[in-house]
Amino acid sequence: MGAGLKLLRTIQTELNNTSVSLATLGLLVSTLEYPEINIDEELASFTQLESVLSRRIQSNSSLLQKLNEISEYFFSELRFSGNVKNYYDHKNSFINEVLNRRQGIPITLAIIYMEIASRLGIDVAGIGMPGHFLVRANDETEIFYIDVFNNGTVLSKDECEKTFNDHVSASFTWDDRYLLPVDDKYIVVRLLRNLKYIYLSEDKSKQAYKVIDLIVGLEPDNVFEIKDRGMIGFRIGHQKQSIEDLKRFLEKEPVGRSAVEASSVLELLERNYKKW
Repeated sequence: MGAGLKLLRTIQTELNNTSVSLATLGLLVSTLEYPEINIDEELASFTQLESVLSRRIQSNSSLLQKLNEISEYFFSELRFSGNVKNYYDHKNSFINEVLNRRQGIPITLAIIYMEIASRLGIDVAGIGMPGHFLVRANDETEIFYIDVFNNGTVLSKDECEKTFNDHVSASFTWDDRYLLPVDDKYIVVRLLRNLKYIYLSEDKSKQAYKVIDLIVGLEPDNVFEIKDRGMIGFRIGHQKQSIEDLKRFLEKEPVGRSAVEASSVLELLERNYKKW
């Protein structure tokens, strides 16, 4: 079994685990770049963070007091922060690097925050708002939205909408469904998709291909990811797989600009594949 398939199977096993750990899933993604990391040792960092906060948070504290205590420790004392200056540094997408450097992007900071909060018994969920990932925390009476990229600022629904408008183009309009919680698979795929675009922007086609291969494994019916795997595979010499991928894409999406692009590459591949 190849390393990529082994990693996919491990991620799928974790996703099917009823006691799935977001931190474990994030660290599994980190093994794409850091295959030598010891996940158990990395998870020990979360145990230490949990231990400190469990002594500080009173059992009778309100939900908001608990969130403020977490944010005070996480952002003020430990100085975790959003990496504004180097947002597209691929290291921001790896949990081990975020723990070491204490800088990340919304989704990786959210994974760490949610792991700690859930260990403390707080009901948290990821909010996959386009353009800016958030965390939701709630109890029987209150719901709060936390912007972990901005020092754990607690947002109202209206402030979430404003944040959305600040991060997406004017062609996108607000929809209340953007504040619905997302599942762990969505979070992993979004993390991988962020990494895919970063690798492509850095001209790291081989690394991008490995990421896309994982996404296709997790979303086997996503023909646009299949198309991207075919296009990137063409660049790095995976001709046979690329032919299969582009044919599959064109069966589902036979018209449009993407189809024209895929058709031209497929024609070139098939013509040259006969020579090979």
